[in-house]
Amino acid sequence: MPDVLERQNKKLSILYEIALTVGKSLDLKTILNEVLEKVISFMGVDAGVIYVIDDETLEMIPVAFRNISEPVVKDLCERRVKIGECMCGSIAECDREVIILERASLDPRFTRGVLKKENMDFYAGLPLKARNKVVGVLCVISHAPYTPDHELLDILRAATQPIGLAIENARMFEHTKKEVDARMQYSNFAGLITGSSRMVSILDLVRKVTDVPSSILIYGESGTGKELIARAIHFNSIRRDNPFIAVNCAALNENLLESELFGYVKGAFTGAAGDKIGLFEAADTGTLFLDEVEAMSKNLQVKLLRVLQDGTFFRVGSTHPTAVNVRIIAATNQHLEEAIKTKQFREDLYYRLNVIMIDLPPLRERAEDIPLLARYFLAKFSKRMGTDLRKISDEAMQGFLNYSWPGNIRELENALERAVIVAETEEIRAGDLPLTMGAQEPDLQRDWTLERVKEEHIAKVLDLVGGNKKKAAKLLGLDTTTLWRKSKVE
Repeated sequence: MPDVLERQNKKLSILYEIALTVGKSLDLKTILNEVLEKVISFMGVDAGVIYVIDDETLEMIPVAFRNISEPVVKDLCERRVKIGECMCGSIAECDREVIILERASLDPRFTRGVLKKENMDFYAGLPLKARNKVVGVLCVISHAPYTPDHELLDILRAATQPIGLAIENARMFEHTKKEVDARMQYSNFAGLITGSSRMVSILDLVRKVTDVPSSILIYGESGTGKELIARAIHFNSIRRDNPFIAVNCAALNENLLESELFGYVKGAFTGAAGDKIGLFEAADTGTLFLDEVEAMSKNLQVKLLRVLQDGTFFRVGSTHPTAVNVRIIAATNQHLEEAIKTKQFREDLYYRLNVIMIDLPPLRERAEDIPLLARYFLAKFSKRMGTDLRKISDEAMQGFLNYSWPGNIRELENALERAVIVAETEEIRAGDLPLTMGAQEPDLQRDWTLERVKEEHIAKVLDLVGGNKKKAAKLLGLDTTTLWRKSKVE
């Protein structure tokens, strides 16, 4: 009897320690590292890994690992296993534990070559669950012969419950934190960095339309910040406390996009085992952002037009209309007028979407913003990567200013992230930039004549004063007639 009580006390003590550990913090990596140490200790094994499933990519991310060889760690981090692949992916997919008592590395379910070379003798892999869903996998291994007793395995199984809940709680916290950060970032348009007079005018328009229920069409090249503007509109509007949902219309084929947008009813098609709400219903009372809207098929364009006209749609396979109150913000990097001429885009839908047009300039046309954005991204990535980079050299900044930025702000952001990673000094130098921009020469093909520079300056002043020619003429020191002629306005 004393032995039984001692074993029970030991079991409860271990589980209590794990419960205390997972309750100490909401930082997932910290929690799982400490938990894995305790699991390895009480099991008496050599090593272990805790994977967390990425819901979007279905990848098995090794968040915590102990005493795993460097080649295995490198392989698991760089070529992530997906659900259904290799041993841990199969455990996640089937929601079943796997216990191998000897010669584990020879098991054919280990399909990665590096794992076969790990010389595992004992292996135990258990699914980690929360709310009846697999959220990760716990693996422990021993390289030498090892035979655990049943009680140890029972403790290991019991420990998966608080670990699974810790993963779910940390995810919920991270999701809430992102929502709060988004509100802070977009509140009062704080996250929109610009000194460009053209962008200032656009932001003035954006402020005016935040609470207008009309549809908005945002035009801009890839990487100009169309979704950023859409989020700013939403989070500064009366809908800010309701959902903002973004979908890229070019990322899914017609059938998948239709199901995603409108949902479906049970039996609508093979595999429709139950009802599913679509993004329109999920975004009810909020905002739905349709990026690359020009990629929509003619069939879906008709359905979108109906929603815009009367706020109703039909789930796939349903004969009953569903009503929603959703604000539509669409975006495109194409001139839809051309798509209308070629019958690729419906003219009536275009006018429904284009009640308010926001035309975002490419980065090359707002060069005065490049230093501002570059320094912002430098601070962002320097903080994220724990470096002390605070300066961009004159040569590097000149490389930024000379470059034409076909990828716009997104390309600038990527260039700064790369530069922070490779920089070996306390400042970003020209050699830290991608070759295409670090050695960029000034554009000698551009029209550098004095007459052209005058025209551009006049255009900027006119933009600054909202097209008021009298004000512009006064600022430029010209009479109105001369300004009219020089600005080539007929």
